[in-house]
Amino acid sequence: MMRSVTPVLALLWATSAFAQQLRVEAAYVPLAPPGVMTHAAYMTLANAGTAPLRLVGVTAAGYAMAHLHASAEQDGVATMAMLHQLEIAPGQTIALAPGGLHIMLMHPDRTLQAGDTVELVLSFADGTSQSVTATVGAAGAGS
Repeated sequence: MMRSVTPVLALLWATSAFAQQLRVEAAYVPLAPPGVMTHAAYMTLANAGTAPLRLVGVTAAGYAMAHLHASAEQDGVATMAMLHQLEIAPGQTIALAPGGLHIMLMHPDRTLQAGDTVELVLSFADGTSQSVTATVGAAGAGS
């Protein structure tokens, strides 16, 4: 019996330790006009741990695809590119915000209303993941 309990406890400890390492704040999806097939998710990611974190993927309930993107403007032209990973150094805080880094959400399966939520799962290079609830509405509306 002890052998079957030990792996479970180890997994719970690892998940708990990771959850304490990554802090996610103010997750939100701005309200978009009906019929728009792409949305964005914004939030602040803070690495409170002692090891770097590499965000390598994201999924979003209710969307066909979700990707980490970076927006920029060069010579007056707005560009956007998909990122394959985002490294968050120990002690570093990274803002996913309009005009910069963001999560691009594509092909929603429903029209979102203010106050709805979008469940995101952030996936990291070490095989761990963290669920995030983003609230649809104004900046800072999420948890």
